[in-house]
Amino acid sequence: MSLIFTDDQKSLAETIRRFVAQRTPLPKVREVIGGDLAYDPEVWSRLAGDLGLAGLTIPEEYGGAGATQADLSAALRELGAGLVPSPLVACVLTAGALLALDDEEARRDLLPRIAEGGLVAAPAVSEPGDRRWIPAEPVTTATGSGDEVTLSGTKVAVLNGAEADVLLVQARGPHGTGLYLVRSPADGLTVRRDPGVDPTRGSATVTFDGTPARHLAGDAVAALDHVADLANLALASEQCGAMLACLTMTTEYAKVRYAFGQPIGAYQGVKHRLADMYVLWALSDAALREATRAADEEPEKLGAAAAAARTLTSPGYLTAAKDTMLLHGGIGFTWEHDAHFYYKNAIAGNVLAGDADYQQDRLAGKLGL
Repeated sequence: MSLIFTDDQKSLAETIRRFVAQRTPLPKVREVIGGDLAYDPEVWSRLAGDLGLAGLTIPEEYGGAGATQADLSAALRELGAGLVPSPLVACVLTAGALLALDDEEARRDLLPRIAEGGLVAAPAVSEPGDRRWIPAEPVTTATGSGDEVTLSGTKVAVLNGAEADVLLVQARGPHGTGLYLVRSPADGLTVRRDPGVDPTRGSATVTFDGTPARHLAGDAVAALDHVADLANLALASEQCGAMLACLTMTTEYAKVRYAFGQPIGAYQGVKHRLADMYVLWALSDAALREATRAADEEPEKLGAAAAAARTLTSPGYLTAAKDTMLLHGGIGFTWEHDAHFYYKNAIAGNVLAGDADYQQDRLAGKLGL
């Protein structure tokens, strides 16, 4: 049952928690985001290779561990709690798309390298001016056929697009919407790193101008629908972990920060805020556990459950992160304190892979409303 962590999942979470504390604590994260790279290559190598997170849900026949979505969720919670910069989500979504398609050649070529962490891959779907994360009718076009396909168009908010060796691009071709494989660097491919609100997550704007690509066999619409579900699971997992980190941090501060002769946690105004934060986390945690259960046991219910989880976790995390900053008083607003990193992460995450309206529309559609 995914509603309760198994011993293996608890062990995995504890291992990652120790790794984050030892190898990439928030002071180390500060150093990384202050540099030229979106993440620490050594940390990513350890996460992907030593801990096997990049290939956790990739089947064993393609070099992965063949684990469940609940296993991955347990891992992502810990990474979210530590705001660890990495291309893991981008790689997970790309692998999910490849597994949902019917292109065995691409699977054999890419999945083993993604699993070992040697290949960074990212889906490129969002387009300027379209509020939907995955457009119903992409403006990006694919022309030609066979080995002579080229892409033209622009994709925005591409997770780790500047670091990706491979892009899976949604484009409109001669036979409708398809997914196309682009290897970087390539002719006509321009990648510009985005100056985002959240310094812990890299994204880029990618432009194609007659860029060589290969059409991937399979139902691209169904594959991208599955990718949207996986994105909701992954982001909800990170946000649930970060929300708990905010609650823990603020609760501890309320015990040691004194005002008028007693800890601020003794005052109703603080206690009620902390209680509200706990309720937001508990509801999000329950929704996320149901979503991972559906992913592993009832895939037909995954779409609604994953959208419901995001509908709760994203605004819940934003509220919790804001209250964390406010309850720390003046110090919570300063660069020297960690609270504002969670707040920025929550602001960006609230719209990543679809904002609240998008998720509610998606939930309604999955429920047939």
